[in-house]
Amino acid sequence: MQKSFSTQSNLFFSTADLDHPILHSLDDTEALLEWSEIETLLTSIYDSNTGHPSYPLLTLFRSLLLGVWYQLSDVQLAQCLYRDLLFRKFCRLELGGSVPEASTIGRFRTQLVEHDLWDRLLGEINRQLEVKNIIMKGGRMNIIDATPIEAHLIVR
Repeated sequence: MQKSFSTQSNLFFSTADLDHPILHSLDDTEALLEWSEIETLLTSIYDSNTGHPSYPLLTLFRSLLLGVWYQLSDVQLAQCLYRDLLFRKFCRLELGGSVPEASTIGRFRTQLVEHDLWDRLLGEINRQLEVKNIIMKGGRMNIIDATPIEAHLIVR
């Protein structure tokens, strides 16, 4: 007779897994941005008093950034938020908590566009990165440094 499957929290991960270096790979990116300025721009969006409690606006915006950076559709992004600890950590989603569905993500983006915030928010991020001489292109960051160095010419 087959033993029934029971879920145990340490069956799938341990606390050591939560401290794995891969889960810190977005920490530098996160530290580059002044999130309070971004959150200030988000405050003009209406929070509904009906339906399910809203996700924090910054959590939803962080998820949209991941979608842009990793070139994910809303459906793919929602799936990654469910299964990827790195994405959950960046978006401040608890392990046992709920995750925004694709329709929630899409409606949030639509709300940003309707309030003329999408371009303003991306512009703010680009402004903050530009101040630090960082250009973000195609999901990668490049630090621009014009420090001259001496190079030896090799002739063959």
